[in-house]
Amino acid sequence: MEENSSRPLRDLRAPITRRELLIGAGVVAGGLTVGGLLAACGPSSGTTTGGSSTPRRGGNFRVGVTGGGSKDFIDGQNIDTAPDTARMIATFETLLIYDENYNLTTDGLAESVTQDNPTQWTIRLKQGIEFTNGKTLSADDVIFSLQRILTPGLGLFGHSGLSKSVDPNGIKKMDDRTVRLSLIQPDSTIDAQLGQYYNGIVQVGYDKYPAPQIGTGPFKLASFTVGQQSTHTRNPNYWRSGQPYFDQVTVIDFPDSTAQVNALLAGQVDAITGIPFAQISTVKAHSGLAVLESPTGSWLPICMAIDMPPFTDVRVRQAFKLIADRPAIVAQALSGHGTIGNDMYSPFDPDYASDLPQRHQDLEQAKSLLKAAGQDGLVFDFHTTNNDAGMVDQALVFAQQAKGAGITLNVKNDPNYYGDQYLKLALSVDDWNTRSYLPQVAIGSLATSPFNATHWPPAGSDFEKLYKQAVAEVDKAKRHEIIHAMQVEEYNTGGNIIAFFRNFVDGYSTKVSGLRASRGTLQLDWYGHGYRTIWFNS
Repeated sequence: MEENSSRPLRDLRAPITRRELLIGAGVVAGGLTVGGLLAACGPSSGTTTGGSSTPRRGGNFRVGVTGGGSKDFIDGQNIDTAPDTARMIATFETLLIYDENYNLTTDGLAESVTQDNPTQWTIRLKQGIEFTNGKTLSADDVIFSLQRILTPGLGLFGHSGLSKSVDPNGIKKMDDRTVRLSLIQPDSTIDAQLGQYYNGIVQVGYDKYPAPQIGTGPFKLASFTVGQQSTHTRNPNYWRSGQPYFDQVTVIDFPDSTAQVNALLAGQVDAITGIPFAQISTVKAHSGLAVLESPTGSWLPICMAIDMPPFTDVRVRQAFKLIADRPAIVAQALSGHGTIGNDMYSPFDPDYASDLPQRHQDLEQAKSLLKAAGQDGLVFDFHTTNNDAGMVDQALVFAQQAKGAGITLNVKNDPNYYGDQYLKLALSVDDWNTRSYLPQVAIGSLATSPFNATHWPPAGSDFEKLYKQAVAEVDKAKRHEIIHAMQVEEYNTGGNIIAFFRNFVDGYSTKVSGLRASRGTLQLDWYGHGYRTIWFNS
């Protein structure tokens, strides 16, 4: 896509119908359609990088990522920062996979995932998949993986999404390739959870690094220096014919985006994630480099902790939402590389509340609300970090806009933001990628969610009750109504200011082929789908 900060902002709120074709015949029981998911149907129709159309083997692919540090780790089922994700995705895979249009498919480890009835799901594995140590993937590994995610003390990323419904003692082995889940309560979102990239399948007995990192993915871990880099070598037992193409992948931490871009310009890395929007033209002007731009549902919310002053007063939260000049934030913080948001996440979800009135800046109303709350003339710290492109720039632009309402925001750019202070700040910027609504609620908008920066929901709210009803409801129309009620409550009184959905803009050497623009959750085309669908063309 050509850089053009003045181009019209496309509205991504129109719902996209999720692919729901069934594997096999399927049945209907009591109004509940029972079936599986659509199998992968060949290559994407998305934009593909240039170069050789015939994949070549060999080479060391070097990718530069920011946001890490001394607390970097490798775990097949957990992440905190972008470098953690870049390493996880090389070795670990999920049962289901989202495609480039954010449709759920069986292009992962599972041959099928079916909801047999409201409280029972069955997982059937593909045949002959091996781990990096040569052991064949089996039902035992799936059971161990799910039970590990469900272990409360481990604090794994996917725990909140599965633990409310999946009984760890109700996971049964039917045969070597089949697992049955008996649920504590009806849940229609189990398949969506199994497709989340952090719910990887690990081998029986697995533990995080420095234990051996054994997965089914295209690469195996060769070395890891915390805060610096990791190397990953080709998995000789990989189950996808002909993949991967690289001999080695090296994931390199960079302290900031300037160093990251400079490394790309100097040829020290072959690709980087999240080019600062102001530097896109610099990368494009380099003859040996190219830019991959993907419109996504990625969002960088300004988070107001609803149980911390001054945001305990809903009038202050509403005032801050009216301060945001969203088109100006997109133009200035993203250089136009994004779409206007409306304080609600998951724009690609069919249940996205596209009927909610679009918020616009209204400084007079904001000042009136602040005065009524006794918070006019507020001076406050506003925390952000350079974990991803747009986080710092948005904070600076919003702080400038806040002056129009008589508010002084002192922007604090903290390189250790995702350390001990994360989730303990009254006003901050966070970083989320594309995800469907109910899975996102599970990890970010419940009292038990592991990454709830706004501390939602408020005391006395029916939000969590509605969430339980929504995941249990098998009738799509009824579920839609429940989800809409949840979204209305968040929109009216929630702690998120979602000014935009940003495009992913990544840089890469023109000698790299196979990258595709997509709506996907992760940058660089899901890191080239674990670095398996990309190659060097020379």
